[in-house]
Amino acid sequence: MENDTGSQINPQSKAGGFPAGQVLLSGIVGLMLAACINSSALLTDAERLPDGRSRSLSVAIWTPIEAAASAFKLTWPRTVGDSLLGRSSDEGEIALHREQIEVASELPSEEWLVFSAEEEQRAELQLDQGAPHTSGSVWDPENPFTIWVLGDSMVQFFGETFVMMAEKSPSVSATAEPKLASGLSRPDYFDWPARISEVMTTHDPDAVILMFGGNDAQNIRADDGSWLDRFSERWEEEYRRRISLVMDLAASKPERIVLWVGQPPMRGPGFDSRMEQLNDLYRAEANERQGVHYLDLRSLFTDGSGNYARYLLDSSGQLVDVRLTDGVHLSHWGGEWLSEFLLKEIKKSPEVEELWNE
Repeated sequence: MENDTGSQINPQSKAGGFPAGQVLLSGIVGLMLAACINSSALLTDAERLPDGRSRSLSVAIWTPIEAAASAFKLTWPRTVGDSLLGRSSDEGEIALHREQIEVASELPSEEWLVFSAEEEQRAELQLDQGAPHTSGSVWDPENPFTIWVLGDSMVQFFGETFVMMAEKSPSVSATAEPKLASGLSRPDYFDWPARISEVMTTHDPDAVILMFGGNDAQNIRADDGSWLDRFSERWEEEYRRRISLVMDLAASKPERIVLWVGQPPMRGPGFDSRMEQLNDLYRAEANERQGVHYLDLRSLFTDGSGNYARYLLDSSGQLVDVRLTDGVHLSHWGGEWLSEFLLKEIKKSPEVEELWNE
């Protein structure tokens, strides 16, 4: 038999494709288009950064991009998408994120918390300090007892839960207004004194809950334009002045209940230390005012040794996850924990507790 070796097939790929340069160019164009579409949101994020070189550079980059994108109407897909998803372009807030996490059967022993009788008594003593008083108003569904909760992203993670729990009474109307990345250090980003003054004047709430600090451990700019180093003597004087202003605005009516909620313990030692320094300032300013009541959360969210605890035992003895994995914010269960704590404090005012006994 003849062996035909002279006609071999040379396998070559016949599959079509695009030149590498064309693919690269398409990718670059796509990235540029995405940057233009999202330029408004990216500029907002840049403006939320703490004052400094990083913020200045980010704002300098995104300001002209956003201006050009808006001029050529390239931002409309993001605007339409936000509208369809129910996002507010004015607030720029993320939706309240709730976590209900199944806890593993084995957890580090230092994260278990059992409240002893002594610890419960200590918490009660903290709750009992200076119960606020009301004017004896009569509240009903037509004239409800109004509560406003104002603050930074910490309010974002318990505010909705608090509103739901408070409004179990038909004679109570509650509103939570968080502002992401805000605080008292950056009035150029969000002017809380102006907003609080507006709420007090327009809505005249019966109770106000304030919670700030998570974004405030940073250098701040004084009225004369100079920068004040974080926790320096001048910084502390200026920051206390801002705390004082907010407290006085909220407590403008003697009969109004004003609760200032301290920051909870944080997982990171450095961040926790900074929050404790701020808490000391809040406590000191509240102690100078009869109408403002400072609430310390450390005993609620720490173990028996006073250390950060992610897992706590609820009233039924079940271990629940009360903090998010970031070691900062509260989980859904932590939000319930704090909401119950706040309502208990409000109910200590004369006649107010009856609202939830209807």
